[in-house]
Amino acid sequence: MREDPPLLRQLSQGRVLTVLREVSHLRLAEIARRTGLSRPTVSEVVDELRAAGWVEYVEEHPDSRNVMGRPARLVRFRADAGCVLGIDIGPHRTSAVIADLNGEPLATSRCATSAAQDSRELLAAVRLTVRGALDEAGLKREAVLAAAVGSPGILDPRSGKLAQAPGLPGWTSLNLKAELRRTFRCPVQVENDVNLAVLGEQWKGIARNTPTVVFALWGERVGGGICIDGRLHRGTSGAAGEIGYLTVLDPHDDHGARPDAEGLGPFERLTGASAIVDLASSLPYRRSPRLAALLREGALDVVSVFDAAADGDPGAQGVIDTVAARLARGLAPVLLVLDPDLLVIGGGLSRAGRVVLDAVTRHLRPLTLVPTPIELSRLGDDAVVMGAVRLALDDVENRLLPPNEQRVRSENRST
Repeated sequence: MREDPPLLRQLSQGRVLTVLREVSHLRLAEIARRTGLSRPTVSEVVDELRAAGWVEYVEEHPDSRNVMGRPARLVRFRADAGCVLGIDIGPHRTSAVIADLNGEPLATSRCATSAAQDSRELLAAVRLTVRGALDEAGLKREAVLAAAVGSPGILDPRSGKLAQAPGLPGWTSLNLKAELRRTFRCPVQVENDVNLAVLGEQWKGIARNTPTVVFALWGERVGGGICIDGRLHRGTSGAAGEIGYLTVLDPHDDHGARPDAEGLGPFERLTGASAIVDLASSLPYRRSPRLAALLREGALDVVSVFDAAADGDPGAQGVIDTVAARLARGLAPVLLVLDPDLLVIGGGLSRAGRVVLDAVTRHLRPLTLVPTPIELSRLGDDAVVMGAVRLALDDVENRLLPPNEQRVRSENRST
């Protein structure tokens, strides 16, 4: 087995791969022009990358040529040289996406997990979901070069165990990475789901090319994911962004930032989906004929409250406005400290659209010094799993692909 090439050769390989991943099917002369490398160097580098299985030669299609003669050979990056796996594990549903090395999804599989009674049953559902995605893509497990998993909870960076994972039975103190390594022979990364959501939005969603982003998950749970200058901020203990445990709405709460019996923090108890239903059921709002009728029929839930608000029901609109004002109280300190380029609101409650966005924006405005642009998630339910795909791709690039200058500089700054 030959020794690894020196750094200069690795950098040349990285430059060629970077160009081919941006614009595939290029002639050698065009690669040389785009990289600034000499034609002989490009030819040697392509031969090396071809031997390693990362690129291949293909013949130029006749329709693309205006001259007679032998077709030129084009070089393309082999996005099919392997694949990556992204997984989103939730209390109600698990999703898995198989993607090629350009990040293009090849297959998606989903499985209900709400019936899982313990971690063993939940892990079995996860494995079943992954098997479904692999079968759909027509691939074996050996083709997966890296896997990344998003899960609720705080990941201890030292032990690899999860803590504070509401809604997932037996999940707390589980070493998810170790469990999944029994299934996969490739490296497996585990990350908090909201952290992955912000990565997904920055990569494929509304926050593309946006350096500093805060993602606010607003659903049954409330949490935050933070990217600063394009890098995920996890915090020393992996607990950055856990805004669900804020006590800003009740600073005299004797329980402090502790979860209740259902694992919910004090802030999410007053701003999450259950808070909307509780508020709509309370005496002041039961005076609304629409909400009172829904309550009598046993049909009062988050969706019906939002539908009523969209139809102009003043009681339902009051509920939404009250909870949006509460959410703004918790988001304002985050925006004041970080001053991000963009705040993205995702999660189940974001599906209400403009009624939610406008209410939160209106209540945030007087609480911050500089208005932060606010957008709803573009990826929706796929934000976490696409962030997992991105994390897995990063792992492949860092471990297996030759580094380019930009990545080397970034790694040097972080050491």
